Amino acid sequence: MTQNDQQLGKSIHAISVGDTFSVTESFKERDVLLYMGVTGDSNPAYLKQAQKREMDTVLPPIALMGVITRTVSMNFPGPGSRLVEMNMNVSKPIPHNSTISFDFEVIRVEELKQFITIHVIGYHTNQPNSERVLDVMLTVLPPEENLDDMTNKIDAGIFQRISGGETLDY
Repeated sequence: MTQNDQQLGKSIHAISVGDTFSVTESFKERDVLLYMGVTGDSNPAYLKQAQKREMDTVLPPIALMGVITRTVSMNFPGPGSRLVEMNMNVSKPIPHNSTISFDFEVIRVEELKQFITIHVIGYHTNQPNSERVLDVMLTVLPPEENLDDMTNKIDAGIFQRISGGETLDY
């Protein structure tokens, strides 16, 4: 599939207050180690070896954020969407080897300004009573309706170099 064949997510006109989406993700120790390798964040709270008990280790918040941003850009509203603001509250420590269910719900559609607000609640599903551990508010710009048509019309030949001198003065 070429980039031009890729389907874009829902436009703002196809989204309504009350629309929902859910995803469940399991976080293993390898996920934490990958995060630490990519970011260079070696907080001992994330390392099993640095803690006395496995329950003392916690997931890095960025691992949770990764699931949320991936869901916005790939599923809800989908490809072409841009996350512009995130406010996240992790209400309880989330240990390694946790399974979290993320429930997304559109709570506001602002057509004039072209953004939507999504509320995300995270539940720790391998705890009794599926304990709520995460509360997130997102501001998202859904893909523009005309973006899909533009992918077939963009001609790289129209881009030209603008002369501004050959050296940079600091």
